[in-house]
Amino acid sequence: MTNPVSGQADDPADGFIPGAIKFDLDGEGSDHNSSLPHTLPEQAALSALFGKLGITTDKPVLIYDNSGMFCAPRVWWMLTAMGHKNAAVLNGGLPAWKAAGHDVVSQPAKPVPQEFTGTAGDDWFCNTDKVLTAIEEPSVTIWDARSRPRFEGSAPEPRAGLRSGHMPGAVNVPFTELLDNGTTLKSPAALKNYFTEHGIDLTKPIICSCGSGVTACVIGL
Repeated sequence: MTNPVSGQADDPADGFIPGAIKFDLDGEGSDHNSSLPHTLPEQAALSALFGKLGITTDKPVLIYDNSGMFCAPRVWWMLTAMGHKNAAVLNGGLPAWKAAGHDVVSQPAKPVPQEFTGTAGDDWFCNTDKVLTAIEEPSVTIWDARSRPRFEGSAPEPRAGLRSGHMPGAVNVPFTELLDNGTTLKSPAALKNYFTEHGIDLTKPIICSCGSGVTACVIGL
């Protein structure tokens, strides 16, 4: 996908892990009837897309991206929210795969269509009313995955016309601070220390947010 902050798109020359199937989040993976970027497609359209890509609800799926840890968690969330029980993210993505000396190929694999029969789970989604209620509810925490300058409103949003700042009561959890070298999710122990040091209560229900619904899934993962 294209990074909404840098504007840089994935380079096909990076190659693919052998057997990997390409998932186009900017294309079929988003609802283009919406004016908002990366809006989740309707359940029927998403089920049809997963089926076309050869995914079933019980088939293990390993997801990676070219950046290391950026948009792969979004696809993990999409699958999990639709009832898939065995989706995982490759920590470090394609950069880690290459660094370990593994082979890559120049083209993605061709999927064999299957039937995907998952259904959307309400616990994985929020609408505006639910978020507005959460703002007034101290038992719920809203996490914001954007950078601190964007969260504080001192840096403009990358998309024109969006107001700067953050939702009242939100806690800033920049997704980059949960990564090592910008590409690999920190260890569970290091993540626990991070949340403890920043006074973040992991026992409360959490709503994750960001600029367009991608990096929120990194902190949700």
